[in-house]
Amino acid sequence: MVSRLDFGKIGIMFAADAEAQTERSLLDSQANLRAAVLKVAHHGSRYSSTPKFLRAVQPLLAVISVGAGNEYHHPDAQTLDRLTRMGARVFRTDLDGPISIESDGARIEVLVRGRKEVFQVP
Repeated sequence: MVSRLDFGKIGIMFAADAEAQTERSLLDSQANLRAAVLKVAHHGSRYSSTPKFLRAVQPLLAVISVGAGNEYHHPDAQTLDRLTRMGARVFRTDLDGPISIESDGARIEVLVRGRKEVFQVP
């Protein structure tokens, strides 16, 4: 199930295991998909996070939940490249460990490995 949470100026898109076909359906729905935070679909698989979908979401931050050394070699290098070309700051559980995100509706605080990064949403 793909879902979106809005709090103040902050949108968070939880893309679940959506693949390209589901992303096309979301784009076709004309729904507002823009979100400051994208929980990247399917562990960063090459079958998700298509360029059109990412242009619609325009994530400031991308979070990829993925196990270290997984047999599927997730996240895919092309997916990571698309995210970084979009200007998203990418956080990955295999490299960063637990990722905590808090928001007051105007800014986002990300806590990773005991350090805090603050992002202002335009």
